[in-house]
Amino acid sequence: MRFIKDLAFDFRQGILRSGILLFVPAVTAAVTFFDFSAKAQRYLEDGMIQNPVDYGDYWFYLYGGMCKYVPSPDNPFQFPAVWILVFLVLPFILLNYPFRDMYGVGQQVLVRSGRRSLWWLSKCCWNLCGTILYHLIIQTAGLVLSIAFGLEISNRIHMDFVNLVFNIRDQEVCNPSSLPIPVWILPVLVSVAINMLQMTASLFIKPIFSFFAVAVLLLASAYLLSPFLVGNYAMAFRYDWMLKMGVSIGAGERIAIIILLLAVLSGLVRFRLYDILESE
Repeated sequence: MRFIKDLAFDFRQGILRSGILLFVPAVTAAVTFFDFSAKAQRYLEDGMIQNPVDYGDYWFYLYGGMCKYVPSPDNPFQFPAVWILVFLVLPFILLNYPFRDMYGVGQQVLVRSGRRSLWWLSKCCWNLCGTILYHLIIQTAGLVLSIAFGLEISNRIHMDFVNLVFNIRDQEVCNPSSLPIPVWILPVLVSVAINMLQMTASLFIKPIFSFFAVAVLLLASAYLLSPFLVGNYAMAFRYDWMLKMGVSIGAGERIAIIILLLAVLSGLVRFRLYDILESE
């Protein structure tokens, strides 16, 4: 019963009353959709693509990331701005709430009740639900905008548009025509794992440093295609479903789940020994 009360409190304070968590993904969806729509319209008018884009193309525009980067003098690194925006804004939004609660009303509750495990597990559930809600709002807002602007709602993607947007150069790219279900799920699962890892890291280092660590991880993942950099599993373009030498979707699912569980368990152990009063 106590855990249910803690969880309900976190939902009210950390999600329902957090206007930024509800507002920012909607704005992100609007900004990226109009940018996507303008590019698609320009390519269509110039004859660079033959068919209008679908909702699947917009989803890939958000979660595609970038193709494998091959350093060379005539191939400068192109910052994957849309992908970074989608995946780095959320860790910043989620950064401070657990610690505001820990040093606010939650501190007295923790000191008097001693229920640290329940407090931590409640924050983990809040983090999980907040991440899923963020991506759900982005995709739903994009879906609404797609309907409003007459895009066909399907999981189809057009490789001529993808090749132009992602500036494909000498890459061994497959030519899929639609997005399979695991491709829709894995970027969100990786986002959950990264955000949980950030929250756990904040128990060992200052929260702002944990955010910088996540930013470095995502940037390194964009620069280097490697199965050891988890950010690669959040880029749909880097999957072996799209890129012949890409990372495995199945491996990405397993790695994300392992990171998620390790973050929860190590955070639980650390928080049971965490000196709240001295850390304040």
